[in-house]
Amino acid sequence: MKNILILTDFSESSWNSIEYILTLYKDKESIFYLLNTPNSKNRSFKNNSKAIKDVINPAKEFDNLLLKIKAKKLAKNHTFHPTFINSNIVNATRDIVKEKSIGLIVIGTKGLSAKTDKSIGSVSEDIITKVKCSVLAVPSKARYNGLQKIAFPTDYTNFYEAKLLQNGTNILNFKESSIHFVYLAKTNNNLDKEQVWNKETLCDYFKDKNHSFHNEINEKFEIAIENFVDKTAVNLIVMAAKNLNLFEQILFRPNINNIKYYSTTPFLILHHTF
Repeated sequence: MKNILILTDFSESSWNSIEYILTLYKDKESIFYLLNTPNSKNRSFKNNSKAIKDVINPAKEFDNLLLKIKAKKLAKNHTFHPTFINSNIVNATRDIVKEKSIGLIVIGTKGLSAKTDKSIGSVSEDIITKVKCSVLAVPSKARYNGLQKIAFPTDYTNFYEAKLLQNGTNILNFKESSIHFVYLAKTNNNLDKEQVWNKETLCDYFKDKNHSFHNEINEKFEIAIENFVDKTAVNLIVMAAKNLNLFEQILFRPNINNIKYYSTTPFLILHHTF
């Protein structure tokens, strides 16, 4: 049984993330903690500020949310614990992760919608970088259609990625998925000895799994991932939480507007603790 924390502001974007994870876990008995706090400043939440202001009675909002889940027949095999904490959302999330042994945090994002909105949101970024727990970020236009193809962007500089990704199968169970390791670089230089070693480690770890290696050379990593997602029909992008070099361009602060993957493809960010 898995303990999963869903951050919600009762918006449509938040509902989409709930529908996604419940569909993904429809056949797995799980415990879901639904967390709402009054002071979220996530840009996805900010775009729904009216929804925040209208939340006078969190208990009523949670009742409506659970009725919606039941109506969609997504509650099978699951237990739900609505939780309202009048505190900073990052601190509240940390506390619940520790207290309830949470294995995964789920949060909805709005994606790129305007030139002035070039981030998945300050709350999402804080949760990913400041809470030691794996995070599934679900864009507002993402729909669950299986996990047949998973992209794992890497620069082969982190030796722990192989075991980290293998352990990630315990979270979303993508054992039957094809995993595509996507090497991102700005120039087409040869790998150094450390990079070669790390790539070979990945190959060894996944020798019995359906996997492949790809190179995407582009000064703009977000364009490289966009191209790969388009041509490969990727269902999920997985990244190591400590690889901040890739995070900056791919997830947190891309320099290109209206990137398709940003609003349609979920991200799973893996931490060392599960």
